[in-house]
Amino acid sequence: MSSLDISPIFRPIHIGDETISNRIIMGSMHLGLEGMPETADRMTAFYGRRFEGGVGLITTGGISVNAEGKGSNIFFDFQKEEDCKELELVASALKPMGIFCAQLFHAGRYAYHRELVGASPLRAPINRFIPKELSTEDAWRTIRDFGSSALRAKQVGFRAVEVMASEGYLVNQFFSAVTNKRTDEFGGTPENRRKFAIETMKEVRKQVGPGFPVIVRMSGIDLIPGNPTFEEVISLAQELKAAGADALNIGIGWHESRIPTISQLVPRGAWAKIAGKIKTAVPGIPIIASNRINMPETIIQVLNAGEADIVSMARPFLADADIVNKIKENQTERVNTCVACNQACLDHTFKEEMVSCLVNPSANRELEWKHLPQAKKQRVVVVGSGPGGMESARVSALRGHEVILLEASNRLGGQLNLAAAIPGKFEFFETIRYFKNELPILGVDIRLNTKADLKLLDELKPDAVIFATGVLPRNPNLPGIEKKPHASYVEFLNGTFKAGSNVAIIGGGGIGVDVAHKLTEEKDPDIPSYFDRYNVNSYTEAQIKPETAHRKVSIFRRNGKVGAGLGATTSWALLQELQSKGVDFLSSLTYKEVNDKGLVVETKKDGAKTIECDSIILCAGQTSDSSLYETFIKERKTPAHLIGGAKDSSGIDAKRAMLDGYLAATRIGTEQN
Repeated sequence: MSSLDISPIFRPIHIGDETISNRIIMGSMHLGLEGMPETADRMTAFYGRRFEGGVGLITTGGISVNAEGKGSNIFFDFQKEEDCKELELVASALKPMGIFCAQLFHAGRYAYHRELVGASPLRAPINRFIPKELSTEDAWRTIRDFGSSALRAKQVGFRAVEVMASEGYLVNQFFSAVTNKRTDEFGGTPENRRKFAIETMKEVRKQVGPGFPVIVRMSGIDLIPGNPTFEEVISLAQELKAAGADALNIGIGWHESRIPTISQLVPRGAWAKIAGKIKTAVPGIPIIASNRINMPETIIQVLNAGEADIVSMARPFLADADIVNKIKENQTERVNTCVACNQACLDHTFKEEMVSCLVNPSANRELEWKHLPQAKKQRVVVVGSGPGGMESARVSALRGHEVILLEASNRLGGQLNLAAAIPGKFEFFETIRYFKNELPILGVDIRLNTKADLKLLDELKPDAVIFATGVLPRNPNLPGIEKKPHASYVEFLNGTFKAGSNVAIIGGGGIGVDVAHKLTEEKDPDIPSYFDRYNVNSYTEAQIKPETAHRKVSIFRRNGKVGAGLGATTSWALLQELQSKGVDFLSSLTYKEVNDKGLVVETKKDGAKTIECDSIILCAGQTSDSSLYETFIKERKTPAHLIGGAKDSSGIDAKRAMLDGYLAATRIGTEQN
């Protein structure tokens, strides 16, 4: 990656009276810090770290323009003086560092509180509350609230504002005939449905005055059947420009859409194609592209193709605060890449938890990181190079320890290598690439093909040992299993087992679902195939197309729903993929045996029955591989830390493993076992 021509990125661009030194900005992301102790200090530390990393413009998570527009009760509100005081502390501290932009937000029918309002009284599929329809007078009041909030943002020290008019929030709800059934001046025709957005833009410009940067985050495509046509979107963009917008940030999809827009299933840079169409149709205003842009090559590709003037990224700045500086310094191989998993960011947001990052657990913990006690240099041995082991080695080295990383196989990554074999999860190879480059730079002594035992640990004379030995597949020991070709998920994903044409998957958790995906889809999608799969080119009728898979696949789960435990923002898309390919989901059952025809299960409804199959893949959970740790602590007094799946195999994932590794490394030299 270091041979890239990065010049397209590092060209200044103007938004209003402000100049940004490069073409990468940080887009809006709710951090979940409101209400926490030291909120302003935490926000300043988080955003300040990103400004230090080279980004020139950062947009906050949504700040509501009035109480009814709050996404939930923890959102900041520009009409609350105590919230403005907190925001002023942050904006004042960050003002010299870069352009800090406030997002003006109104959730509309997406608000998670009972006082929600909308363009029409239609409940959102992702919400249990029915919104109250805004009267004509209240619609105008809300427009004024956008304007007064923009002025308040300017007064407290923000250097720009962004109007949130995308992703299915209030302004977007007024624009779409799907959610706008009004008969007054704000409904009934495309022109009237655009009026709320245009009048909001005019009011914001009136309040902040000329020159002050105003960005509009408008929807390029809603991905809801019956959404506005491309021609209507272009008319909106042209009128927003005429009303005083300084840049258009092209959002993609609604939260209720059944088309994945930001998950690992989406090819890199796919949605920049929509931004490019708008840029062609609406010249003379900076166009910003976003969604699934996470790599320097993709950024350059989007800019060189003329699909956008600026690229906006949010999650990649969680993964690596220094991404811009690393690109500028031609150290792109050191970028810690966002893998689009959503596990520690958006999944946390929708549970009203603090946002962080699977591949960078220090994200949003910058304040705590500054307070980490310094420790005397020690020799730290890390056993196992899965996600937890690699992260503990990295953080231990950052703290100045001498680190030796032992890995029994011939490559780093542990089960990340298995995860990366799943179609759409290739991004985990980027995580391995990052650690493969970063650990030697930090001085970590990586020893592959080295199986740890007590003798070796004694020879290394560590001051502390971190055991990241991971998990082993659980064998359900089914009677008759030998009658069918069978293997664990490990053997299937590493390529040593070839499945047949009619496969039974025993275990319907996350691993079982991933295995089913690989069985029915053996390659990563490209942009044309992705757009065809979801009928995106129709523009107004995007939806998944059923396909006939080349295998028959059945997933079995004893109790609960297939896929339960997967992340809320990604599981629906993966399950939808499987259902569209004819995968059978069977649950609430007991495994009986395997016979010559297939797998015999018993349910209360049907009793015992045989599900025909020609091969079986075992995804029935894992057990902790902690035997070396247990022997070590019995026979040695050296401080030892057990992390990740080796510590607790129940519900283990890379997010928890990396956080465990991070925390274990921070304890080395500061506490005893």
